[in-house]
Amino acid sequence: MRTNSFWTTVEQLACITVNSCRVALSQGQETLTFERDQIQRLKDKCEHYLRVLDEERDLALNRGNGLKPSEKSCEEISHTTSEKQ
Repeated sequence: MRTNSFWTTVEQLACITVNSCRVALSQGQETLTFERDQIQRLKDKCEHYLRVLDEERDLALNRGNGLKPSEKSCEEISHTTSEKQ
């Protein structure tokens, strides 16, 4: 599984958030802002990892059809052109 380290990070972030909130709540502190910040951090990590996976997929596809990473296949160009019409 290529995403194992990502899921480990998600699990660790969840544990840190839950434990930190428990401590804060036991001390009478509000956790809403902290929880929101943690969710935003997780969202950013997810978006970053999705970009990484997309880039890896694109590289693998391009390797299979002989294209350089910056080149578009004929199918991609045709599809893009037909969408504009």
